[in-house]
Amino acid sequence: MRRCELVPLFPLLAMLALPVLAQDPAGPDFQVELDPATCTFSGGTDGAGNVDVASNTGNKKIQVRLTNHDYGIADVTFSGDGQDQMSYSGGGQAHVVNIANRNTGPADVKYSVIVENRATGESRDCDPRIINR
Repeated sequence: MRRCELVPLFPLLAMLALPVLAQDPAGPDFQVELDPATCTFSGGTDGAGNVDVASNTGNKKIQVRLTNHDYGIADVTFSGDGQDQMSYSGGGQAHVVNIANRNTGPADVKYSVIVENRATGESRDCDPRIINR
C-alpha cells in the first residue's frame, strides 16, 4: 500500500479512538480500600467505604482496592432500591474492582465485595452502601 493511501485512514482512526480516550480521563470519583481479613473499609464519602452522592448528577466511579494481597475479589453483588444503576468490572481474583454508578435517580444500594483467601479458599462478604439522594 502506498503512503498516500494510508494518510486518509489516520483521521478516521483518530475519530474512532476519541470515545475510548474520553471514557476515563480523571480516574475514579471515589477511592475505597478494603482490608479483607477484617472486612474493614476506608475511603468513600464517610471514611468507612460508603458512598453518598446527589442523585441525577451523572455517572460516578468507585474503585475498591484490597489492602491485603493474600486475598482476591471473587465477586461483587448489589441489593436494594436502585441496584439496576450499578455494575462492576474487575474481580476474578483481582485486587481491584471498579463500580459504575449510572446515578440516574435515587438509590440506596448495599454493595457486597466477596473476597477469597488465596491460601485457604475461605470467602467472606464485606458490604458497605451506595446512596444517591
